[in-house]
Amino acid sequence: MVYFINFRIFATNNQNNRIMTEEIRIKTRDWERLLTPVQQEKYKLAIKQGWFADYHGNAWRHNTFYGAYIWKYPKFIKVVRMFEEMLDHKPLWEDITDDNLRDLFEKIQENYAPNSAKTVCATIKAVIRENDATKEINSPTFGKILRTKAVPVQSVYLSDEEINRIINYNPRGQTKRYVQRMFLMECLCGARYSDCQRITPENIDDTGHFLVYVSQKTKTEVRVPLHKKLRPFLVCGTGVEPLPGEISEMTFNRTLRDICRECGIDANTKVFKAGKEETGKKYRFISSHTGRRSFATNLSKKGVPLEQIAVMMGHTSNGKPNIQMTMRYIVGKTEIDSNTLKLFGVYDEDLDNGLGKDQAKTGGGH
Repeated sequence: MVYFINFRIFATNNQNNRIMTEEIRIKTRDWERLLTPVQQEKYKLAIKQGWFADYHGNAWRHNTFYGAYIWKYPKFIKVVRMFEEMLDHKPLWEDITDDNLRDLFEKIQENYAPNSAKTVCATIKAVIRENDATKEINSPTFGKILRTKAVPVQSVYLSDEEINRIINYNPRGQTKRYVQRMFLMECLCGARYSDCQRITPENIDDTGHFLVYVSQKTKTEVRVPLHKKLRPFLVCGTGVEPLPGEISEMTFNRTLRDICRECGIDANTKVFKAGKEETGKKYRFISSHTGRRSFATNLSKKGVPLEQIAVMMGHTSNGKPNIQMTMRYIVGKTEIDSNTLKLFGVYDEDLDNGLGKDQAKTGGGH
């Protein structure tokens, strides 16, 4: 049943007290406490988006993760929306697993500044802890996974040789074919997943050498050289592959890891996240975000200037390359090239004698 309730809310605006009457469409009787105007707007937005459509009374507060989260943190609706897009359904308690939280953690780090990410992760942990005793939560290490610090994160990237394995992989089924194509587009042109879904042969410019598209996130035009190995994968599998949006991010990542495992990308790998070390087979740490990291890292290792990598990845601010953003995608140490060393009096003969190879390294962003 839908209730329409008029609230009289007393708000203090400097020295003036005024009465605000707000008609709020809700699906719960539990409104003993008055809400601030900001909270009212957040709840109205959540209701409008259908968050409480399947629940009556107070059930939505307890039966699902998203209900408990929104009730406690109404201004963080964006977080559960992000989780919903990843899962392709509203987050339930059974969705709180280690693998899902790792993927969500990675998405939070990509979309929030370090301090904001730390706050967001703290809200998620608080909701889980409050319900851990009464709900079946399948994440024994959620606290460790969501632990954040203002420190760099070392993730994995795929080398050219590993990317070639995926290029030569013969997928079975529509889903694997789609995931293979999307991931290779990320690796070879550096586009975001949301942009890869929309890139077709029509995005090739008149010269035939560049892909040109408008980024869905930044609404800016991006031009990137068309990799020769990408051409065969640009043909859209209309009627054969799933349509964009039909595969959740969770399914995409799980399928991608299966592909990498089948391609033998299984070296023992050590990563550092939030100051903690994790070790396992490499494919376990691969996700959709690995594609763009691989693009940036491989180009950087070949000596391509950061400014150019930033432009190709759509990392611009006020029309200028945002190098700081690009550096977050580069995995491993960055070597100082010989041309730069010459500016400091280190020449080729010094390099041949071993000087600079080990000394000319600077810690790179992980």
